Amino acid sequence: MSKDKETNMLDYIGDKMDALDFDGDLDLNWDKEAHVMEVELTMYVDAAEGFEVEDQDGQTVDAGGEVDYSDALLFFDETRMNGADYAENYLATVGFNGKKGIEQAKVDALFIVLQALLDDGQSDLFDFVDGTSDAETFELTFDQARFDATYADQPAAAKATFLPYPKY
Repeated sequence: MSKDKETNMLDYIGDKMDALDFDGDLDLNWDKEAHVMEVELTMYVDAAEGFEVEDQDGQTVDAGGEVDYSDALLFFDETRMNGADYAENYLATVGFNGKKGIEQAKVDALFIVLQALLDDGQSDLFDFVDGTSDAETFELTFDQARFDATYADQPAAAKATFLPYPKY
């Protein structure tokens, strides 16, 4: 991964996504007009035939042997919008400073926490589907305290390095 001045936040986030150890799908969506980026993640697990699951809209569906779960992270421009307005629709919302971009340390910490979340989440989804979980519903929960601690542990140089917003 290049750390030269040419690396922008879109490229850096894409590289971090590529480095994740995850069997599901990851997609990076960039809305240039809104100055936001979404990292979408989808997990898949095999379920017993006839296993029924209720989706987010309250509809009961026969999983037909496979259950998938999707969620997303939102990177948003703090100079243009309030991330809190969108927080309930995302696993996490992460602000960046307009064209200046985002601290490398913030992205590094986020992906360290995301890797652990994906590992635990995949396992929890298996448990949910095979009936060994007592949970009524399945959802991933972002651990803000873990993120804050991981961010605090990042090197000062990474906190001082900004990945600029892309100019494409």
